[in-house]
Amino acid sequence: MSPTGFLFKTIAVATDLSDASSAALRYAQSIARTNESTLVIIHVIDPLAYAFPDGAPAFLAANKGAREELDRIEEDARSQGIAVHSVVESGVVCERILQSVHGHHADLLILGTRGRTEAGRVALGAIARQLLARAHFPIMTISPEAAMAMPWAGRCRKVLAATDFSPASIAGMQFAHQVALRQLIALHVSAGESEQGCWHCLEKLRFLVPFNESHDVPVEHIVVSGDAGVRIAEYAEKTGADLVVLGSPVNELAEADLYTSTVLQVISKVACPVLCVPCAPVTTTQAATTESAHA
Repeated sequence: MSPTGFLFKTIAVATDLSDASSAALRYAQSIARTNESTLVIIHVIDPLAYAFPDGAPAFLAANKGAREELDRIEEDARSQGIAVHSVVESGVVCERILQSVHGHHADLLILGTRGRTEAGRVALGAIARQLLARAHFPIMTISPEAAMAMPWAGRCRKVLAATDFSPASIAGMQFAHQVALRQLIALHVSAGESEQGCWHCLEKLRFLVPFNESHDVPVEHIVVSGDAGVRIAEYAEKTGADLVVLGSPVNELAEADLYTSTVLQVISKVACPVLCVPCAPVTTTQAATTESAHA
């Protein structure tokens, strides 16, 4: 494990080269610099946007402009001692991003989100919502307000990890336990369970994330009731978390899921980065551990 706890060797960041994505680029550069990771910058041009009689010249101009801007970003990254490579792709955006991440063997994808409005930052765009469900690698979303967390990029002091005891959220909790440098807040939000049910959940949470003397970061176990998205966001602000870790959604999310998806609610409400971890392949040992935790 690296001194900072992060294990990412190659970090990909998808950008549309807009001001809204600049925070994600800066955060990705900070993680890459801190952890001596390779940075891959991905920009995808959708040819359908140029499917008009004068589309070809405009498409070529967009391609040339993107290449020039990416060259500038690469030069800046290299001046910071970051190993960097950028690509301009053309095609269906989600597909090309997935192919680029796999082609460069990246183990983390960073996405920028939009302004902090009810629909803006949550919407993320259809591309990001597709990626959250389809990616088999962790995705980190960075809001425009993430500048406050920039000094701790890649070396998070306080990490809040929320679990509903699903396989993906358990994988996220295990990752959070590795990367928290000063404190891990393990949170489960119960949907109106009885006091006895909440106690049972607290016991499962303590079994899932015990205090390990070989990993001397204190763990605070919290079980509360209420709306999961709202409560996770509340505790992220209350604890001053530098990073929130969740399990990735299983199904593709639509804009209509704003009020029902815990992941989208959390991304919309918290200022710090949110890391979504997909379900890891279950080994025999992990399966036995999970079965014991649910017993």
